[in-house]
Amino acid sequence: MNDANAMLEIMEACYKAGGRGIEAVPGEAVIDAIKVMKETHSDYVVTGSTFPGPDDPKIDELIDVEAKIIFAHGMVADKMDERLNKLVEEIESRGVIPGIALHNPAPTLEYAIEKLPQVKAFLTPLNANGLYMGDKEALEKIVDKHKDLYFVGMKTLAAGKLEPKEAYEYISKHNICAVAIGMVTVEEAEVSTKIALEALQK
Repeated sequence: MNDANAMLEIMEACYKAGGRGIEAVPGEAVIDAIKVMKETHSDYVVTGSTFPGPDDPKIDELIDVEAKIIFAHGMVADKMDERLNKLVEEIESRGVIPGIALHNPAPTLEYAIEKLPQVKAFLTPLNANGLYMGDKEALEKIVDKHKDLYFVGMKTLAAGKLEPKEAYEYISKHNICAVAIGMVTVEEAEVSTKIALEALQK
């Protein structure tokens, strides 16, 4: 997590396999690696989640690397209170598409649909095992029902418990427009990216 060069190697491997962006929680090393990718790849897309701490959500760091969407972190979003509302407003006021990351998915998603209609993008856990999804069936129904919203799948490999082929066959059956894949090696980046793209482009 603190080695920008190691991150850059994984980002490059993902890019060569067809991946065209990153979903980042801002930290010095990842921002440094993203800056190199942005300089060398004109079509590299950045989305990010705010930093979960109580003080600085690090929106500026994500704007500095031209993040297209900034998701309010799940630790803030799941409280479903005024802090979430203000964070969404702040992101929107900076000229960036506001999104919400879901850690308690179905309830937070229902809250956002009712109270924050300007939010159209959601980063949601979605995997065949139902890990981190809460009520799996309820979440699947909400995701698949709302064709007017954009869902980015996370935790898609169920914390490494699923093989990529099985994982992305499942994802391809749902209303998911992109996936954020956890990767720690070049080999993982090459294999997971290729299989995910094959499933999502059917």
